[in-house]
Amino acid sequence: MELPMSISVKVTIEDWDGDGAIRIPDEVLQALEVDVGDSLYVSEEFVGSERCLVLSRTPKLPDRIDELVESWKIQTIQPE
Repeated sequence: MELPMSISVKVTIEDWDGDGAIRIPDEVLQALEVDVGDSLYVSEEFVGSERCLVLSRTPKLPDRIDELVESWKIQTIQPE
């Protein structure tokens, strides 16, 4: 079973005409195979007790997020 790729990138929330905005780095857009003008879905999820934002090209159902989070746990547990 091939596990999904995981990328962690620090971003800064910027002011954009009074609203908070996050610039998504080009390497993240390339990894998601999206470009300017494409749509992404943002989901708030928990990994353990840590709150996370998840970007996706498709809407996720709660059980799909559970599968994704489980794969992260497996990647974390397995030594490199």
